[in-house]
Amino acid sequence: MDNLIRVAVADDHPVIRMGIEATLDSISSVHRIGSVSDSTQLVALLDAHPCEILVTDYAMPGGQYGDGLELISFLRNRYQDMNIIVLTGLGKMVLIRSLMAFGIHAILSKTDDISHLSGAIQAAQAGRRYFSPSIANIMKSQSLGSSSMQLSPREAEVIALYIGGASINGIAEKLQRSKQTISTQKVNAMRKLGIDSDADLFKYAIELDLHKKEKRQ
Repeated sequence: MDNLIRVAVADDHPVIRMGIEATLDSISSVHRIGSVSDSTQLVALLDAHPCEILVTDYAMPGGQYGDGLELISFLRNRYQDMNIIVLTGLGKMVLIRSLMAFGIHAILSKTDDISHLSGAIQAAQAGRRYFSPSIANIMKSQSLGSSSMQLSPREAEVIALYIGGASINGIAEKLQRSKQTISTQKVNAMRKLGIDSDADLFKYAIELDLHKKEKRQ
């Protein structure tokens, strides 16, 4: 058991979750520690049973800790040694770029065969990136390489809160940092994302939110 890769699963669709579970249970090097359907259950699971890898859906509403980039930012700060693999049904360039910037180790499209999960787990455990064929094709068509600038956990935390509607003052109070520090981290995050103005940042936020809504419909 000590040599097995501990993996947690989070997806709000029961059928998809069962498919992920079946795939993980067929991999001899993996021990599945549990499966959940929202962020509240996920944090409770990870606090009780630390793991090396989390396989999670991108849009998973209903939990205390949100979903999308907000949840990913939270998880990266709380469980810094855990690798994250994102499964998504959304093949949008803005989403792929954002996930990479937020430090995701692997991105799998739900339109690709679930067998790619095995390769993604091995890659994430070894500290390598992994993209399923549909995601890789989108990246190639947009000339997006895997070396895009990655946000630090604190930059990701600030930008996720900001596009979620929080003010600089509110973020500073919530995170107990100075307003100057928050402003600097916001500017650095925008630069890495290739965003030049607050207006463009909010367009970016709207597009990400629309992608989540598309998935939920």
